[in-house]
Amino acid sequence: MEKTIYEKLLELGIKENEIDTHCSDIYVLKNEISDSFVNDYPFKNIVTIFRSELDNKRYYEIPFAYEEYYNKR
Repeated sequence: MEKTIYEKLLELGIKENEIDTHCSDIYVLKNEISDSFVNDYPFKNIVTIFRSELDNKRYYEIPFAYEEYYNKR
């Protein structure tokens, strides 16, 4: 079975505290690792960047990428 996007990000070196989810979306801290991932992501045209009000850091929002959301439903 192919790894989920969440698992791939962790495998690439994203720390668990640098990734979060909301419903079906994945939020991941913008850094060299996530930049590389998003650059190669086949649906990068729907990925957006936002600045968190909690820590003032920039994050990628990868919509519809958190597969566990769909598995729980």
